Amino acid sequence: MGLLLTLLHLALALAVGWLFTWKLAPKLALLLVRAVAALLCLGGAAFAFGGAPRMLRRAGDAWRWRPKVTPVTAKRLVRFRRIKRGYWSFVGITTLFGLTLFLELTVSSRPLLIHYEGNTALPAVSEWLDAWVPVARFPSFLKASDFGQAGDGPLDVPAFLQRARDPDAFGREVERKRVEVAKDREAWPKDHPAPPADATAGRKATWEAQRKSAERTLGRRDAEVDALAKSLEPFKAGRAWCLMPLYPYGPSDLRHEFDAPPPNEPSLAHGLPLGTDLSGRDVFPLLLYGFRISLAFALVVSLLGYLIGITVGALQGYYGGWVDIASQRFVEIWSAIPFLFVIMIIVSMVPASFLLLVVLLVTLQAWIGITYYVRGEYLREKAKDYVQAAIGSGVGDGKIMLKHIFPNALVPIITLGPFSIVGYIDSLVGLDFLGFGLPPGTPSWGGILRQGLENVRFHPHLVIVPSAALALTLFCVVMVGEAIREAFDPKVFSRLR
Repeated sequence: MGLLLTLLHLALALAVGWLFTWKLAPKLALLLVRAVAALLCLGGAAFAFGGAPRMLRRAGDAWRWRPKVTPVTAKRLVRFRRIKRGYWSFVGITTLFGLTLFLELTVSSRPLLIHYEGNTALPAVSEWLDAWVPVARFPSFLKASDFGQAGDGPLDVPAFLQRARDPDAFGREVERKRVEVAKDREAWPKDHPAPPADATAGRKATWEAQRKSAERTLGRRDAEVDALAKSLEPFKAGRAWCLMPLYPYGPSDLRHEFDAPPPNEPSLAHGLPLGTDLSGRDVFPLLLYGFRISLAFALVVSLLGYLIGITVGALQGYYGGWVDIASQRFVEIWSAIPFLFVIMIIVSMVPASFLLLVVLLVTLQAWIGITYYVRGEYLREKAKDYVQAAIGSGVGDGKIMLKHIFPNALVPIITLGPFSIVGYIDSLVGLDFLGFGLPPGTPSWGGILRQGLENVRFHPHLVIVPSAALALTLFCVVMVGEAIREAFDPKVFSRLR
C-alpha cells in the first residue's frame, strides 16, 4: 500500500511538473514579469515616500547608531513635506531614477527568459547583473545552435520570437525551402551536365570542380532544411518559448523594419512612441537610458565635488591665517581656468569615458563653489562661544570641525545641492551636444539634440523630445531646490520673529 501511494505521488508530481513546464510556464512567467514591474513602480514610490529613512533607522538601530534630529531639523523636514511642488517633484524624480536602475529588465531587446528543449537562459538578468556587479562576470551570450538556429553565432531573437508566436508560418517556410531544394536538385543534372568528351583535361577538371561545388551546395541546403524541420517540432509542441521585457527594444537596436528610411516620425501604430534617430535607434530607450546616465553623472560629480570642497572650506575657515590666505589664493587662481575648453582639449586627445569626464569636472570645477560657503560658515561658527568652550576643554580640532561646527554649517550645503545637480546635468548635455562628451553610441540627450539640430526642419521630434525631457527634469530638480531652500531658511525659525 505504501509503495502504491509513493508511485501515485510520483506520477502526480510528474504530471504537475509537465503541465507547469510546457503549458503554464510562459503564462505564469508573463504574469510574474507584470507583477514585478508593478512592484518596482510601487517600490520606487514607497522608497521615495519613506522607505529609505526607515531602512536607515533600522540599520542604525542594528549597529547601535542613530543620528539625533534636532527639533529645528524636524520642523524643517515637516515644512519641506508641506511644500507640495518641491515634495512631489522629489518623489517623481527619485521614483523615476529608481525605476531606471532596472532598465535592462524592462526596456531591452534581451529576453528575460528563453527556453528551448532543455536549454533555459536569463540573458536580460545576466546583463543587468553584469552592469551593476563589477566584481563578477555574468555572460549573457546566447548561442544560436542551442536554441534551434543554425551556426555558432549569436541567437536571432526576433526570428525565435516569430517562430514561437506562429509555428505554423514557420512550418510553411520550412516546406517552401524544402520544395525549392527539391526543384534545384531535379534541375541539377540539366544545369550541370557532364563535361563534353572532346574537352581538354584542364577544362574537364574545372567542369568537375563546378559540379562537385554545386552538389555540395545542395547537400548543405538539404542539411539546413532538415535542421529547420527538426527545430520546428519543439515550437509546435510548446517546448520553445521566450519572454521579452515590457518594451522589447534597447538603446543600441536599429529599427530598420519600416519602409521609410530613418529618422522615422513618432507613431504608436508602428510601435514608435517617440520615433527614431538618424541611425534608426529608438528614441524612447535612448531617452530613458540618457536620463539615468545624466542624473547619475550629476550625482557622482556633486558628491565628489562636495567632499573635496567641504574639506577645503572647513580647513580654511577653521584654521584661518596663512592657511586661509594661501589656499584662498590657490582657489582663486584655479577657478580662473576655463574648464570647458580644458575638457574639450583633453577629450580631443584622449578617448572620452564616463569616469574621465567625472574626474575632469570634479578636478576643474565641482569642488570650487562650495568652498566659499563652507569657509564662511566655519569662520562664523568658530567665533561662537560653544566652539571656544570646546577648544578650552581640550577637544581635538578634528572632532570640533566634524561634530560641533559641521552640523551647524549644513544649511548652505543642503540648499545648494539640487542647483549644483542642475548645473552638472547641463554640463554633460552641453559636452555631448558639442561632441566632447560620452563615447559615440552611448545614450545621451546631447547626442539626440545634435542630430535634431541638423534636421530640425524635417524631423523636429529629435529636438522637441530631448528638450522637453531636459526642461522637465531641470524644472523638477529646481523645484526641489527651492523647497529645500525655503524649508531650511533660518529666518522662518528665528527667535526674533
